[in-house]
Amino acid sequence: MALTASLAACGDDSGGGRDGDSPRTAARGDHGAGPLGGSAGTRALAGTRLAERPPGELAWVADEARLSPGRTIAHRHELSFVYARRGPHSLRSGGGEASLRDGAAAAVEANVRHRHEAASEGSTFWEIRLAPPGSPPPPGFRAARRVFDSEPLEGIPAPADAAFIEVTVPPRGGRTTVHTHPGPEFIYQLSGRIDYQNAIIGTRRLGPGGAEGIPPGTPVQKRNPFARPASFLSLFLVDPDRPFAPKARF
Repeated sequence: MALTASLAACGDDSGGGRDGDSPRTAARGDHGAGPLGGSAGTRALAGTRLAERPPGELAWVADEARLSPGRTIAHRHELSFVYARRGPHSLRSGGGEASLRDGAAAAVEANVRHRHEAASEGSTFWEIRLAPPGSPPPPGFRAARRVFDSEPLEGIPAPADAAFIEVTVPPRGGRTTVHTHPGPEFIYQLSGRIDYQNAIIGTRRLGPGGAEGIPPGTPVQKRNPFARPASFLSLFLVDPDRPFAPKARF
């Protein structure tokens, strides 16, 4: 399937998803638990499966495009998540169509021609590609803004579930459990602040625009000791046959 429409739901604070949950299943809250545990709420934005690992060094590369009313961009490139930021956005690919706006997302498979079209209000969106580090913007992007370019991803499994999730950490003590993942994770802070800790770098404070990533099997936790909620985006490439977020210790 060329185009995977967005999914949206929230997990609760009763603990991590079951050991066999995929990121997409767990984030939907099908079993009454958020996949990252603790009090963190999750919203599954989009996901797809990679049967094989793309060749070469890979990173998550995100560019922002702004479409004026009625304007379109048609192109093809690496696997991507299209993330609507402001205004209605029509995405057509492989005979499928998704209508996205304000925080919704969809996955587009690699080398599939697709078209972005803005409605009468115009549209701002991010194209987040699994691409070589430092890749230029996708074809047709005019005056694109580079949002982030992750470090090269380590330990990408094959096959892999590619998942795009939004996480909200409540204020004044909200947190995920300490956990690991069976594949690399990259996060980008959208709003608020968190204390981000992993077993490689220790603890780092992230505010809007902050980003971090970990290789597979690295204990990690996100905590919010501040007075306002915090939210971040998580991008995963994980082994679909292994537990998604088993509990761990530092």
